[in-house]
Amino acid sequence: MKSKDVDNMLAAGLISPEQGMAIRKHFCLDENRWSRWLLYCLIALAGVFIVAGLVMLVSANWDEIGPLGKMLVAMELLVFFWVLWYLKRKTSPLLAEMWGLCGAGMWLGCIALYGQIFQLQNPFVEGCTLFFSGIVLLPFVSKQRFIIWLVMVVSFVLLVVMGVEDDSILSFANWIKGWKPQYIIYTLPLLLALWWGLSEKWRVCSERWRSYGWMAPLLLVVAVIVGQCMMYLDGEDITLGVVEWVLMGLVPVLLLLLKPRSISWLSWCSMSLLISLLLPSCLLSCYLGELAEDAVAVGDLGEDAVLVGLCGISDWMSHAVGIAIYFGMASVMMSCGVRSGRVSWVNIGSLMVVFAAVALVADVLGSYTFSGLVLVVGGLLMLLVVVLLEKKRRKLVKSVKNEAISSQS
Repeated sequence: MKSKDVDNMLAAGLISPEQGMAIRKHFCLDENRWSRWLLYCLIALAGVFIVAGLVMLVSANWDEIGPLGKMLVAMELLVFFWVLWYLKRKTSPLLAEMWGLCGAGMWLGCIALYGQIFQLQNPFVEGCTLFFSGIVLLPFVSKQRFIIWLVMVVSFVLLVVMGVEDDSILSFANWIKGWKPQYIIYTLPLLLALWWGLSEKWRVCSERWRSYGWMAPLLLVVAVIVGQCMMYLDGEDITLGVVEWVLMGLVPVLLLLLKPRSISWLSWCSMSLLISLLLPSCLLSCYLGELAEDAVAVGDLGEDAVLVGLCGISDWMSHAVGIAIYFGMASVMMSCGVRSGRVSWVNIGSLMVVFAAVALVADVLGSYTFSGLVLVVGGLLMLLVVVLLEKKRRKLVKSVKNEAISSQS
């Protein structure tokens, strides 16, 4: 909803001025989103500059400062930033969050500093775990929009290093018997689903938690971009065991447990299924691409025209399946966005359509016949989706107007 929509409803007498003010406040329509995001970025950048500058000053005088002095300076700076956060948390919340970000940065600096002083040779996973342990609770204890982003990013890094490295007691290989590094590919979607589900719940919570909801569209964009890229990569021999199926099966279960109260079960189940199918769809597309490569490796293609045709069809099918799946997912996401009033879902679904269209154009360079057929079918499907979405949009607008009229009467 935009501010102009509220003005139109006020002019038509559908809502009262008090209701208009409540709608503007609820959706933050009086604030300029671009200027607000620019302010957040500049504040975060200022915090990064401050921490980086302090680290450079210490590095410039490294030889003149003794080990005890280095430790004291690092701890004093860490405490200093958090004292500033405490003093500014009520009068200047955004400035306080910047000081909190500086405090988190100094925690990382202290870890690196102590490792340098004592010549520690610990694996990277242990230092990453120590840093994550020091910041993970901060966004849940106090409002920290910058640090919640840092916690999210570090959680992905930590999961990767714990799954890949095997030279530390914190590695999965030392916990789980038979653990293989490739399992991490099937674990990452589970972590992404956790953060996305939490972000969607936070979007309809209190004001403090609602400020963390900005991560939901970002994570969804990352998911569809990664899925799009993986669908057109040539896959190696894919074998799915019990562990892989269990990890992929946990994604929809986790999302169903994180259902927001403002989203209907139909829309949330559809979105959960969509997110859960991203990785299996990529594996299917890669598997079809592998079949095409295997077909090319059989016999002398120059002497067998039938085999050449089959190889071309197999290679085209691996791309066509991925494109068709993406069109279907985009349609589901836009439909759920219209039904639930989530503009971000509609926009990201439209972005998926653009991705699929780009893939179609790229395929045209290889085969006019197959790509032309897919373009015709895809265009018809897209036209059908547009008609359905327009009907749902009109129905949504009509229901909003009827609700406003009934509440006014």
